[in-house]
Formats: sequence, structure tokens, C-alpha cells
Amino acid sequence: MERLRTLRAQAASELREVIERDYKPGDRLPAEVDLAAAVGLSRNTIREAVALLVNDGLVERRWGVGTIVLAPPERTVFSLSSEIVPVPEIIAASGHVAGIEKFSIAAVDAPDDAATALRGGNRPVWAVERVYSVDGVPAVHVLDWCLREVDGHSVDLSALSDVSRDMITILREQLPDPLHRMEGRIDAVYGVPGIPAEMDGTPLVQFTQTGFTSMSVPIVFTVIRYDTRVVDLSVRRIIAK
Repeated sequence: MERLRTLRAQAASELREVIERDYKPGDRLPAEVDLAAAVGLSRNTIREAVALLVNDGLVERRWGVGTIVLAPPERTVFSLSSEIVPVPEIIAASGHVAGIEKFSIAAVDAPDDAATALRGGNRPVWAVERVYSVDGVPAVHVLDWCLREVDGHSVDLSALSDVSRDMITILREQLPDPLHRMEGRIDAVYGVPGIPAEMDGTPLVQFTQTGFTSMSVPIVFTVIRYDTRVVDLSVRRIIAK
């Protein structure tokens, strides 16, 4: 199943490149059998890849006409400053409406990367998954692994199901020494296992970061993925005096 998923995403990526290079909005694509021959994949795989591009809004199937290339949708610009700002606030600041399309929370043993970042071995943590939407379109996938207890203080993250609540505020309310800084890296990723279906088949900007208290204690490990079809990221940095 994973191989089929990867093959479908690969075909969608190759078709996207062909369309962006050789076609303009309003053009009709060749029949699936011809596309399959051009890309070198089976017709069934091409059919599934075209379905992904339909979901992405790149093409549209019209009865009796064929598959038509659409104009690319306008993307939302997110400005990322040097301050730690919750995703819903970033979306709101860009002039759009944030929503939560998916939320789950579970007590699990920390996976290896989170365990390493949190310096505590594979002990139980809260695993939280959220998919934020921009004006109803899924655009940001957030995974958090947070300590369930910090210096004797229990952590309850169930309120994160509410789009108006955020990790930073909740930890500030529950811990005497809450999040103070985030450290991590930025990567471009593609075909990530477990990504929501609506965000599959496109390049993503991924932030992998660890949140520390003022005493440099790591308490949360976070992976944030932005869908580049929906979001343009800009950065604002202040020059130190």
C-alpha cells in the first residue's frame, strides 16, 4: 500500500511538472493512455494521479470534454517573524480564517526523534495531531509530543481541540516555567507518511523544532508542515543593534 501511495504521488508530481511546462489554463490534457505513455507509468496509476491533481485544483474533469487545466489558486502569504506565534494567529494576521480540520490526542511512548529532543528516553508523552485550515482549505499539519508532567505539574492539552487555544498559552497557564524559546530547522519535504490526504502529492515546508523553558528544559517537540499550494511563507527579521 505504501509503495502504491508513493507511486501515485510520484506520478502526480511528474504530471504537475508536465502541465506547468507545456500547458496553460483552459487547455485540455491528452487521454490517460497517452499521458501514461509519456510519463512511463500504468494507466491506472495515471488515473489516480490525475485524481490527486483534481483534488489539488490544478485540473478539472468535464463530462464530454475531458480533463481541463485550471488557473492556479491564489496562495495565502504567511509572515513568520522572530517571535513565537501560534499558527491560528499567523493565519488571522494574514487576513484569513483559521479552522481545525482534524484533532487527536493520545498518551504514547515518545518516538525516537521526540525522545532524543526531549532528553528523556521513550517515556510517555502527549501526542497531539492537528490539521489547520485556511478559509476551509487544509493547509498546516502540526504534530506535537509534549511531556505529560514537568517538575511535578501535570500537563493537559485537551483544550487544543479549540482553534482559539494554543500550546504556548496552555503551557503558560499550567506551568510556572513555560515555553521560552524554540530551536529547530527548516526542510522541504515530499511524500511524507501520515500526511493528511488533502495535503499529499505536493512539496511541503517543514519546521522541526524543540520548545524549551527559560531554564533550557525541553518540554515539547513539534513538527509543522505547510502546504505550498495554499501558503507562501515570508520571513521578517530584525537586525540587532
